[in-house]
Amino acid sequence: MTSLLSRLDAGLRQVGDLDDEFYDDEYQRDVWNEASAVGFQAYQLCLLAAAAVLPWAAGRVGAWIALGLLICWVVVGGAVQGYAKRRGVDVRLLTSWTTPRVIVVTTVYAVGVIGVFYRLMWNSDVGTDYSTLLGAVVGAACGGGAVLWVARRVKRDRLAREREEERREAASWDDLD
Repeated sequence: MTSLLSRLDAGLRQVGDLDDEFYDDEYQRDVWNEASAVGFQAYQLCLLAAAAVLPWAAGRVGAWIALGLLICWVVVGGAVQGYAKRRGVDVRLLTSWTTPRVIVVTTVYAVGVIGVFYRLMWNSDVGTDYSTLLGAVVGAACGGGAVLWVARRVKRDRLAREREEERREAASWDDLD
């Protein structure tokens, strides 16, 4: 597994051209990294907006395209988060899940997912049992709530560990005096 991750990292470094001399200058690197982050976020929002509109505007064909876009969004976002996590930055722990931006992105994503399910499953020739639909909605709400609860708990525990480490470090400095 480690060799796979190191190959993935090497591939991502190659795609990002991170060994170029351009990155030697700290200011250029910082500005480019900020611009890349803004571009990445804009790209992801555009991709999600297209995935949210396509099932409703283009029917089943649009739903299949939207499904591909959503899968691409998850894979690329996961690769970026995994790359950062392997370098000691866990984006999931550092993200505030109640900011307007996160709520808007989650809503747009949900509209896309609902559109895909509606066009591909419920708006088809296959009979729909509405209790199944209700179960899916309730299950999604419970699953989303559980994910948010676990994320908050993990973040709280991490912050408590950091505070404890800071307290111990301060106490060790006090012992030296």
